[in-house]
Amino acid sequence: MVYNLIMINKSQLISALTANHMYEQNMVYAIDEQGREQLITSFSDFCKVQKQNHSIKIERMENFNSTIYEYCWKVKTDWEHGQHVTCHLFFASAGSYSFSMHTDPDDVIIYCCEGSKSLIINDKPVTISPREYIHIPANTPHQALNKDEALTLSFGLENYTEDKINNELADVSQNNRNMSA
Repeated sequence: MVYNLIMINKSQLISALTANHMYEQNMVYAIDEQGREQLITSFSDFCKVQKQNHSIKIERMENFNSTIYEYCWKVKTDWEHGQHVTCHLFFASAGSYSFSMHTDPDDVIIYCCEGSKSLIINDKPVTISPREYIHIPANTPHQALNKDEALTLSFGLENYTEDKINNELADVSQNNRNMSA
């Protein structure tokens, strides 16, 4: 699906990354060659990791500007999601590192702002272009491939932590009952 909306561009991203606020709030991370997140604490550190082919992740982008904030509310309404929606920004150069194949405990919507984002979702290749999005249901295996440069937003249809804990405890309890039967 395509939305005629530009929420952030590369120029705005670069401006944000030069501001101390992003680092003081522990919002900026690099994704290294092993798919691990590393906190970036300054613009100088950002420049170093960019030269090492790391992807960049910025958390809490739902607070960045009114356009992203309002889109979170649109996602919440359109998807009839009763809890909060978070937003993380990802910037990846062509060929940069990414998370390995993984799942998320909540539904995720990946929105492409610039470039094109190639992913593997449930063993199927998918590519989205600017103003397109893809929905990834909770617990679905997926991985970004970073074939091309891309600026994307990842909207998480979050469930409350308490609900996640209760679901996990219910699963453990059910597994224990199954093992003792």
